[in-house]
Amino acid sequence: KKIKNAWCLPGGKIAVYSGMFDITKNTDGLAAVMGHEIAHAVAKHSIERASRSALLRTTVKLTDILTGGKISQVQKATPGIDTIGLIAQLGIMNPFTRKQESEADYLGLIFSSLSGYDIRETTKLWERMKKSKKGKEPPEFMSTHPSSSNRIKQINEWINIITLDYPPIKVS
Repeated sequence: KKIKNAWCLPGGKIAVYSGMFDITKNTDGLAAVMGHEIAHAVAKHSIERASRSALLRTTVKLTDILTGGKISQVQKATPGIDTIGLIAQLGIMNPFTRKQESEADYLGLIFSSLSGYDIRETTKLWERMKKSKKGKEPPEFMSTHPSSSNRIKQINEWINIITLDYPPIKVS
């Protein structure tokens, strides 16, 4: 109940912690969360992250070899701190996953709209999420997710376009 989160496993299984229901408040809010998580599955974000991580590890190892062990020397100079990992996380992986989160927000809005849910609730959901964090969000560059404020701004820019371009599918 205390955890306000949802996530998608590789393969498409989705989990929603019961604490999210305090944030979603209604079926339109829950549709926003489910649309976002379904978007992660459809876009195969877990596969992208695994590929990017493998590429990054390989690049670091090759660079270390080609520079005569300079990266290893940096690591040895900072015992207990994964300096290279921290730089890679903040400078490469976090921006990449924030981009995936934004993509999932966008696709999730489309899926929710096509399904007939009121996507305007998504902004309200993020306003409730922001309020629940009581100003304790990490700086965006340190996070794998866009800040609540940036999400609200981006979603507001998308809502009218998506509502017009992706109206609910009518089944006769």
